[in-house]
Amino acid sequence: MKRKWFWLVGPWAIFVVLAAGWVIYWHTVAGEAERRLRNVIAEQQAQGASASVGRIVRHGFPAMLRLELQNIGYAPARGGWRAETAHVDLHLNLLNTEHVTLEAKAPIAISRADGDVTNVEADTLIASLRTRGGALAQAGVEADNLRLDDPAEDGVLTARKIVISLRPDPRVAGEYQLAFDALELGLPRPVRSFEAFGQEVAAMRAAIVIEQGATLLESAPGDPTGPWREAGGRLRFDALVLNWGPLQTTGTGHGGLDSERRLTGDLELPIDAPAPIFAALADGPDVDGDARRALQLLSTAFMLSGDDIDLDVEAANGVLRLEGVSVRRLPPVY
Repeated sequence: MKRKWFWLVGPWAIFVVLAAGWVIYWHTVAGEAERRLRNVIAEQQAQGASASVGRIVRHGFPAMLRLELQNIGYAPARGGWRAETAHVDLHLNLLNTEHVTLEAKAPIAISRADGDVTNVEADTLIASLRTRGGALAQAGVEADNLRLDDPAEDGVLTARKIVISLRPDPRVAGEYQLAFDALELGLPRPVRSFEAFGQEVAAMRAAIVIEQGATLLESAPGDPTGPWREAGGRLRFDALVLNWGPLQTTGTGHGGLDSERRLTGDLELPIDAPAPIFAALADGPDVDGDARRALQLLSTAFMLSGDDIDLDVEAANGVLRLEGVSVRRLPPVY
């Protein structure tokens, strides 16, 4: 009789124990996540940053854990910008608490020191972070139908799809691998000296190694990339795909910033049909007479020969050059 009673009651008792244990675990993980979030905010504030979350609401019990973060604001101590949004969801993996996902549920306003504001909107905007033992394992951002609008400027930057991922380079300590993939980019304005290429970029992809990437976590007053530049930091383009107007190519190269924060570096871009590219550049409204004639001659020569070319794009001493022809001067990036 006792054995029969056990088989009737035992499974239910085990279920109740497991259910109670899961309830305790769920609330423990939620409480620990909130505690860590509050600690991060306190640490940022102690370092001079401005960080705040108005309210945290728990959702998803029992199968999932989602923290609804309301009225978020963040400004780094020396970054010269501030981001604000009304609602972000923080999703936690209950079986791996080192994997978290942030999903923007409202537009994000990014204001800069000069007073300009960029409003970021998307049908879907998700950022994910995986750590291992407290160190970065992988981070990423994915957006569908992204819009970046600066009300003070003409035009809106749009993209049907953007995927960005970052992870430590396993080959070299302190370096990072960055992958970028953008489809159907709409540029807010024509690019100076490349106006004839149009404002629609069908695809842009890049596999980049950030050399001396660990120094980007450091900061200098008014010069966020200063420590990185001084350490010899640069971007190495292991592959760069561009499908933009007459430019259809996959190339390699490297780039960085000089002491005046201007672009520096070079790209090698194999081109099967270079004539339309030089013709488009020659039609640009800001090309001076000598450069226009040189570009027209290059276009005619390649049209007659039918040869392909490894196009050399160089940025040095504040000047952008194509095949040695000066196209335009380069202003500081910031």
